[in-house]
Amino acid sequence: MFKVDDSVLEKVTEIFGRDKPGADEDIATIEKWINEQPHLLETLDRRSILNFLILNKFSVEKAKQKIDNYYTTRTKLEEIYKEMDPKYPHMKEVNEILYYVPHPQLLDYHRVFFMKIRNADLVNKLDVHNLLRYIVSIHEMRMREDVMYKDISIVDFQNVPLTFFFTLTPTFMIKALQMIYQQIYSFRLKAFYIVNFPSFGEMLVRIVQKVVKPKIFERMHIFADTSLLREEFSEEFLPEDFGGKGISLEKLQEMLNDEYDKHSDFFQYLKKFKVDESRRPEKLENDDVLGFYGNFKQLDVD
Repeated sequence: MFKVDDSVLEKVTEIFGRDKPGADEDIATIEKWINEQPHLLETLDRRSILNFLILNKFSVEKAKQKIDNYYTTRTKLEEIYKEMDPKYPHMKEVNEILYYVPHPQLLDYHRVFFMKIRNADLVNKLDVHNLLRYIVSIHEMRMREDVMYKDISIVDFQNVPLTFFFTLTPTFMIKALQMIYQQIYSFRLKAFYIVNFPSFGEMLVRIVQKVVKPKIFERMHIFADTSLLREEFSEEFLPEDFGGKGISLEKLQEMLNDEYDKHSDFFQYLKKFKVDESRRPEKLENDDVLGFYGNFKQLDVD
């Protein structure tokens, strides 16, 4: 579902002015750096390192910083990561409540994600922490197989009740996602489409505008229904759930579940990615970034 041809990797690498030999050299530099860090307990695979380089526009130093954050956060935010195995009941429950699925076809090297309520009767059972774990678990698989250039998200608010906004605590969710997406992985957002947006959602828009960076907010597009999506995407690409003729969200969910099954051992292996703070050679520069160091569950009140 995520695997891409080497030719795609090379094309994206060239966007940032690097050829394959240069990229290989950068990867080797970071591998050496990781192995020399006494506080990092496991070596990151080469594909993930390449994706960190792509996400940070081939700045070796920025990639090192984000990789250190990646290891450190796995230790400091155990409340997210230790309960992230897709086999856990609470992760399967997220799957039952909503779709959050990627499309296997890249659009101009961009990966497109869809989110839509799957079972309206269960919406109020959705735990924001589990949703965050679910999202991160998908990106963990992507880091090792996908090309992490830019993402496009399409979110359908149909069947989202007003009461859900209070359980979601949107300010927390936005801050958590912003930290994980920008400060750890440096995920780059191409566009964010919201469809079937309710009138009572204006409150959420105001909150988002206050929390996210202006350039991110400008990439948000809010539609009253799904019709305008067909001006942005071909009917053959859009899932039928969004008014297109493409593969259904249910089928995409089945494909994602197959990916989870294939990565069962991988999620066990991820538990090794931690830091030994007693062996860190220098104080973490971005300690303010990882201000989630406390109890994660206390942060759902803004």
